[in-house]
Amino acid sequence: MAADFVARLGSRGTVPGDLRTSWDLERYVAAMARTVTDDELLRIAGQTRAVRRTDPARLAALLAALADPPMGELNKARLGAAAGIPPTTLQPYVDVLVEIGVLRLLPGSRSSAAKRAIGRPRVVFDDPALARHLAGHTPADLLAFSGRHELAPLLRTVVAAELLRQQGTSAVEHRVAHLRERNGLEVDLVVELPDDSVFGIEVRTAAGLRPHQFTSLHALERRAGGRFRGGVVLNTAQRGHVYGPRLWSLPIATLWDQ
Repeated sequence: MAADFVARLGSRGTVPGDLRTSWDLERYVAAMARTVTDDELLRIAGQTRAVRRTDPARLAALLAALADPPMGELNKARLGAAAGIPPTTLQPYVDVLVEIGVLRLLPGSRSSAAKRAIGRPRVVFDDPALARHLAGHTPADLLAFSGRHELAPLLRTVVAAELLRQQGTSAVEHRVAHLRERNGLEVDLVVELPDDSVFGIEVRTAAGLRPHQFTSLHALERRAGGRFRGGVVLNTAQRGHVYGPRLWSLPIATLWDQ
């Protein structure tokens, strides 16, 4: 199952039913990286003032910094240092990348269950294959045992991008966010409902089920009490399991099951 998702991280389509085998995989992501700062930039040049204040070379440098690692918080000081852009002038570059659909911003949690939560958004690549390419990781690198550290944020990107994508077509109003508190509690993704109830989601590279994978979800459950709707660990297993009351492990592919 891990190999299946790694293959998609090198493909044109991350969604299982959307693979295009007619494309050379490396050529596709390399071409996409080029057009981000070329054709797309020109296409919207007359639509947003932010574009006229951006340097394509700096835009490319920022993309590379955002991809290594992906799903990081929008820390302007760190990103500015990595990309060679003054932090005070970095926001227009982020705005452009969001405008052309390369990035999405995952906001910090607003749930009342969160205590001293970090408000900075996390940056999500809409196409995780582009993040993988920009970070310089090959599928073989990610499948190696030593590559699990690099694979983890890419899988979180797959999940976050899909949940943000589905948010607009959901019949139930909800907000997708991340949770990181100053006291140490961190949950990869939280789904917040209008009644202040919450779901927690953790993403893991492992195919096996381990109790420690639910540690943050247990903490969120204790904090939220009756407002805790449930918690899910999404992993690379082929089938799901009931771990306990309102706690499950499910394959990442469940996101696309009908």
